[in-house]
Amino acid sequence: MKTHILFDFDGTLVDSAPAILSCFTQVLRFHGLEACCSVDDSLIGPPLRQTLESLSGQNDSALLDALSTSFKDIYDAEVCLSTPAYAGWQSVFEGLRTQGLTLVIATNKRLLPTQKIISILGWDRYFSEVFASDSHPTLYADKAGMIGAALQVFGIEPQAAIYIGDTQQDARAATANEVDFWPVAWGYGSFGNEYEPLALPSQLIERLAHPRLVKV
Repeated sequence: MKTHILFDFDGTLVDSAPAILSCFTQVLRFHGLEACCSVDDSLIGPPLRQTLESLSGQNDSALLDALSTSFKDIYDAEVCLSTPAYAGWQSVFEGLRTQGLTLVIATNKRLLPTQKIISILGWDRYFSEVFASDSHPTLYADKAGMIGAALQVFGIEPQAAIYIGDTQQDARAATANEVDFWPVAWGYGSFGNEYEPLALPSQLIERLAHPRLVKV
């Protein structure tokens, strides 16, 4: 029996790409740098510093610190608040909570902007915990560790949880913990029909009522 639903955030619950990519462009311009790769949706997902290193082509620690600080100043102060939710999630959260399920976020996004977006969307009451890239620094170093920490904190077995996400990285992190992974058909990754991705948020409730094997 499933008791806990874990969610990725960017690309799964919210469409954060436009705001994030705009900030990346502004940060590079401010520091007089050119992008070393396309500034597109493929950048969404990994931790901020890792993405800035790939995007700038720089590995100087002081410069990456400066880039990270600039990004946080721009994104956290205002830009993140324009992030829209994918349609349909609020009613799904209501339904899941009514069924007594515990909802948790496990995201590579930092805690502060995640909390700000959750708050402005009016979702505070739905989630029991947010595991972000910087929220529990002594417990994990990557998303697989993050999901493992969530199982540990809530004292549940892997079979009691599902992880909902939009990328293969999400799938691997769930599989590493023997947690069922249910992909979504939107976001920044891609899953073939054989993986039976959720076409709409509402299908999560339908699938919980009629479980099936989901390939990952």
